[in-house]
Amino acid sequence: MILSRILARKRMAAGIRPSFKAAWLPVLFDVTFIGLIMAWLFLPAVSLTIIMDLSLLWRILLLLVVIYVPLQIVIINSTIWAVRSRWEEKESQ
Repeated sequence: MILSRILARKRMAAGIRPSFKAAWLPVLFDVTFIGLIMAWLFLPAVSLTIIMDLSLLWRILLLLVVIYVPLQIVIINSTIWAVRSRWEEKESQ
């Protein structure tokens, strides 16, 4: 979301259509980066649910909100920017 958005906006402003690899490597970087952050946050989040003595349902919901939702937001936004940077308008006949 961070790198792919910046690069896509620069390329779109310059009128450059990147190759498949050039458009999707920043997405891979963004996903890897957010995955590492979520892995770093996973154990503290699980420990917090244990300390708070939450039921299984609340643990699942907390981990869903803390880990899964941010990861999906980054993946979806990065993908949108990669597709936008490669988009080519078809001329109407």
